[in-house]
Amino acid sequence: MPTTSHEDSATPGSQERGPGGILGDLDTDYADGQGQEAEYAISMDGTRIAYESKGEGSTVVVVGGGLNDRAMFSPLADLMSGRHRVITYDRRGRGDSEWGDPDSWTIEREIDDLAAVLSTAGEPCHVFANCTGGMIAILAAARGLPIRRLGLYEPPYWSTPTTEKQLSDLRRYIGQDRREEVVTLFAKDIVGFLDEESIETFKSHPAWSAFKTMVRSTYYDALINRDHLEVPREELKRITSPTLVLRGDIGQVNIHDACAAVAEEIPSSRLVTMKGYDHLFDQKAGAPLLLDFFAE
Repeated sequence: MPTTSHEDSATPGSQERGPGGILGDLDTDYADGQGQEAEYAISMDGTRIAYESKGEGSTVVVVGGGLNDRAMFSPLADLMSGRHRVITYDRRGRGDSEWGDPDSWTIEREIDDLAAVLSTAGEPCHVFANCTGGMIAILAAARGLPIRRLGLYEPPYWSTPTTEKQLSDLRRYIGQDRREEVVTLFAKDIVGFLDEESIETFKSHPAWSAFKTMVRSTYYDALINRDHLEVPREELKRITSPTLVLRGDIGQVNIHDACAAVAEEIPSSRLVTMKGYDHLFDQKAGAPLLLDFFAE
């Protein structure tokens, strides 16, 4: 089937912006989102996966990236719940979800987790996936999970791979409960999306405390960042869900180029560049694009 990918650009800057990225969305919302009661889906290996839902209408399932728990997407759920039932969930190792067995972890376990969450809706769902969550969602869609439409924000293919020393240090710090060092090693050195200045900014924000509760999950995302950085071209060609690939124009050019390659390989896809945005997904800016896409 020939690809129908094309590229657009968007400048969603008419709304007032805070400091940008995830912080701009969470300044007033994040602390309130942490206390919501979870429901649970059981993954294929028995791991309990916590989720919650808001709103009514066709279902949208949100898949977080590194250091994202379900509460972090409460602003997006609020913005979309007028038209959709929005399910946010804690990927394994974070929030109220169980860690599972790190020694037997493969990305297929996380595809199973997504399948378990999708099954709670009782119908095919739209999916929006951020960062490494996009790598999971892509493989899930290629496997044929019941995904109606797929939205992606900067799946970080072609990034710099995690080193064996970084993995070893990460596992050691997790075992020693050295949480700030885990977050810093992962966010600054392994994935490289935060620098010293932005880390200091995060430390004064409610999200930093949440990051420290998610330290075990960084090991799984670091493994994804080691083993799954090549664009999975054959899997992309098997995706039948219409797909929207979003990227910023600030940040890592290699990831932006990889987004273009992803959109080119999926048979029915559109690439949209959000002008003035970086790798930290801005929910207020992205929500209107997703709402329009899921309504098509």
